[in-house]
Amino acid sequence: MLTRRACQRTFRMRPHPVTNQITTYCLAWAANKCGVLVHAAVVMSNHVHVVITDVRGCLPDFLREYHRSLAKALNASQGQWENLWSCEQTSAVLLPTLDDVIAKVAYTAANPVAAALVAQPKQWPGLLRWEPGSMVAERPRVYFDPHGKAPESVELRICPPPGVDEDHWTERCRAAIADKVERAHAEVAKQGMQFLGADAVMKKSFLQRAKSYQVKRAINPVLAARDVFVRKACQKVLRGFRKAYAVALAAWRVGERSVAFPDGTWWMRVHHRAEVLPAAA
Repeated sequence: MLTRRACQRTFRMRPHPVTNQITTYCLAWAANKCGVLVHAAVVMSNHVHVVITDVRGCLPDFLREYHRSLAKALNASQGQWENLWSCEQTSAVLLPTLDDVIAKVAYTAANPVAAALVAQPKQWPGLLRWEPGSMVAERPRVYFDPHGKAPESVELRICPPPGVDEDHWTERCRAAIADKVERAHAEVAKQGMQFLGADAVMKKSFLQRAKSYQVKRAINPVLAARDVFVRKACQKVLRGFRKAYAVALAAWRVGERSVAFPDGTWWMRVHHRAEVLPAAA
């Protein structure tokens, strides 16, 4: 699951016909270029959530293409110049099991409800997709060169993870989302709040920003596993990777070019053509 926030929590991505076209086009274009499978996505006013499977192991390429094109196109459409994104790194959380993926799909789809913006996910006026299917996004008229490499239209495909039956996936996701929405309604009622509504959301200026309290300097997790044994096993693998990478990098820095980095290495493999060990069977 990927999450990135706008600078200073501004509403730079608040729903608007042009903004919706840009956010959909940029996500679809980046996913198609990098072979990423998209399982769910929501573009909130000041942050985005995307649940994906990185088939080719090129997540950094996908993030670069998606976030760069989205930032440049939004700046062009809004008459802005400086950074769109927060200086914090993108949150990339590993979801090791199908249950974990479904939980994050439900979190993504119910996000506008949990934020007391709309009563149901389908009422969100921005990009929100989780059901398997596809939609076509036309190339925005701003930023993208009509004579350049950007296609006139691109298809955003939403699909289950590899090997998962579509009907089973849809049924389980729908139930998980319904549970999240019910919990969100209970919390909104408990707080004595009302849902803002789609019209009010769209009337917000993109220069406004969220005023709610935000925890700062919190731990940025890289793993979300409900099963404690799965979580411990994944943590063990992660620790092993970091240790092996540190050893290989130390050898590389003193001139040892025959050293092999652990499977999963990206930067050294792509930018320095370092040898990488094959994936474990």
